[in-house]
Amino acid sequence: MKGIAKLVILAAVPLLTAALWMDEQPSYKAYKAPVPATPAGSVPISGKEIVSREAVLQNPVAPTAASIAQGKTLFDINCAMCHGHTSDRRGPVGLKLSPPPPGLDHDLLQSLSDSDIFKATTFGFGRMPPFQDKLMPRERWSLVNFLRTRK
Repeated sequence: MKGIAKLVILAAVPLLTAALWMDEQPSYKAYKAPVPATPAGSVPISGKEIVSREAVLQNPVAPTAASIAQGKTLFDINCAMCHGHTSDRRGPVGLKLSPPPPGLDHDLLQSLSDSDIFKATTFGFGRMPPFQDKLMPRERWSLVNFLRTRK
């Protein structure tokens, strides 16, 4: 019996010492195929909007009563908290900012094109966040239509 126990122990020692080297083995990562570059001029199938900062865009949304009403609703939800409902008084968040955000009055907006306003809401600037992922393009154009009616 003692002889068999010694043989079992002698046979188990190499297996037990192999366990010490288990952590120091080369590991292999799952294969990842290379992602090919997108061809120039292609249209993404993901539905993501592509807007260039340099492009001069035309407003495709007519300034109808429905578009202006939608723009006002979007302004009240997304913009008024900083810019205020009137150009005389900033919103509750805008009052806490120094310097305060500009009032979006008629005179300021007249110096900007529809494309400029659309790109400002799309990409944001300074402290203003981008709204590209928050508002659909048609909603941003309706917002532009509403801003044109502010006095």
